[in-house]
Amino acid sequence: MKRYFTFLSVCVLAVCALAQTQFTSGKFKYEVIEGTDNLVQIIPKSLSESGAGYGNLVTSDFKTSVTYNGVTYTVVGIGANAFYKCTLNDQAILQLPEGYIFIDEGAFSYTELGSLKMPTTMQFIAETAFNNNKLAGMTVLAGNPYFAHLASTQGSVTYTMLTNKEKTKIIAAPGAKPTQFSSSGTTYLTSITIPDQITEIGDYAFYGNPTLKTVNFHAGITRIGMGAFYETLITRVNIPNPDCEIGNSCFSNSQVSSITLPQGMKKLGRHVFFYCTNLTSLTLPEGMEEIGMMCFGSCALTSVNLPSTMVKLDSCSLQDNPLTSINLKNVKYVGRQAFSQCTNLTTVTSNGKLEEIDGAAFTRCPLTTAYLPGGLKTIVMNAYFRCTSLNSFTVPTTVTTITGNPCVGATSLRAFNVAAGSEYFAAYDGCLYATDGLTVKPENRAEGDVPAGLTALVGVPTGWQKSVLRVPEGVTVIANQAAREATSITEVELPSTLVEIRPSAFASINGITKVTCLATTPPNSGNYFTDAVYENATLYVPMRSLERYMNAEGWSRFQHIEGIDTGYDPGMLGDVNMDGSVSVADVTALIDYLLSGDASGINLEVADFNADTNVSVSDVTSLIDYLLSGN
Repeated sequence: MKRYFTFLSVCVLAVCALAQTQFTSGKFKYEVIEGTDNLVQIIPKSLSESGAGYGNLVTSDFKTSVTYNGVTYTVVGIGANAFYKCTLNDQAILQLPEGYIFIDEGAFSYTELGSLKMPTTMQFIAETAFNNNKLAGMTVLAGNPYFAHLASTQGSVTYTMLTNKEKTKIIAAPGAKPTQFSSSGTTYLTSITIPDQITEIGDYAFYGNPTLKTVNFHAGITRIGMGAFYETLITRVNIPNPDCEIGNSCFSNSQVSSITLPQGMKKLGRHVFFYCTNLTSLTLPEGMEEIGMMCFGSCALTSVNLPSTMVKLDSCSLQDNPLTSINLKNVKYVGRQAFSQCTNLTTVTSNGKLEEIDGAAFTRCPLTTAYLPGGLKTIVMNAYFRCTSLNSFTVPTTVTTITGNPCVGATSLRAFNVAAGSEYFAAYDGCLYATDGLTVKPENRAEGDVPAGLTALVGVPTGWQKSVLRVPEGVTVIANQAAREATSITEVELPSTLVEIRPSAFASINGITKVTCLATTPPNSGNYFTDAVYENATLYVPMRSLERYMNAEGWSRFQHIEGIDTGYDPGMLGDVNMDGSVSVADVTALIDYLLSGDASGINLEVADFNADTNVSVSDVTSLIDYLLSGN
């Protein structure tokens, strides 16, 4: 036949074929490939039956051309899931015709019995074409420029598997032992020793093999592909080459209960041993530095021994395991949800090298005291999310960044604490604030005194027992989820200095009945109170700013808004000369400052009327426009 495709175009056509003209001719249903006039692929008989609807297959079923409505079409490949759960005739060798150039994803998944022979024209075989197969063998006709097969004898059994042309990479392996193939009782593959000439096991090569229990790797293996042994019965993994790359999800959902990895292996990738529910104990070798996302998630680990070289536990790397304790040793980074759902974990220790705890890292762990060692620099929002037994949280002096409330849902936590001497955070009224430094040491501060330099409300403890949240003057930001789930709160008082309320700051608090915000310019805010609060609570704002709040995003959702007389406010926007009102005199004072540079007797903090962070002539214009329009 005329060669219409390059290898690349075949990949694109095979994956991207959309529903075009479909018809049935002979045994199979066909579909015209998008972008062609007369090229077709075999597709499943129906969506409900998938390939199982074709029953037994024989070589004579496969045509190189078919005619429909007077038009002759050339058959060039087998589409996705075409023969899913089909069977081959007893002891049959199914020969695909010359001219077939691709086999798409899942085409022979769960197919049982017989052997499959590829033509010399075959150019593309999807990585998942043979998932969960029970084929007796796979062979390729000599002369194919892309594929070959490798016969390997182990004991008395010889089997053939699909490889690249050089026979160095296993692309797909059969699920049955061909020499014991029979209609009455096929014996399936249970054990494989990887041949010495093989250096790579391809992506999904043994995926879903329902009988494979043992694989023996040699030191020459340099790569084991993504999902290569996913959902098999393998119980033991012993990889001798420290430079071997192990693909994502390689052994996921398998029966692995024992892992031996070589010293010097530096990293395990994503989902490598995810959901290996027989794995109860883990010791990783010295030299390993990183465990990837979900690598050992949802196993049955009660014991984990990390090497001294480990520095990073990625997201969800050990989540949902029955661990009771973990020694992080020299780990610097604990990733997002790394220990989430470890509902027996009560003890965390380390050598004090930990620098960052990412969000939700210890979600739902039964810790009573948050592990926050000296040297820690960053705590990400919700690091101890829903740790309901947590009753102690003290921020060490080394922490410079907390991105939002770290303990939402920690219902036993009554107050945040900050270690004496911290330059970045302070505890006030049991709440956690960011600060630009304390002018009075905490131990010398009178009870009830507000720490100097508070700039942001970071967190209100979920177990807080007070009903009125009074945020002090000077605070400009309410952080993400700062008061989320602090359900004791019924009243909120926000300062005149407030500039921004961030997402979910007051989420899940329905009992708030009164909100007072003294800022003359409505702080930036989305819909960060609950629907019940917007409907039932009363918002009190400065009288002169009432209309602004009624039209501002977020604030305008309050059904009840009232103005209050706040008297002279040193933070009144536009009151440049500090006389308690905004008038033409303030325009004159601002012009004098811009001409002379003399800031004595004026308040530059309220002179940036247009909020562009720069005091300039444009602020004079904005102030004049305000006075003329009254808005």
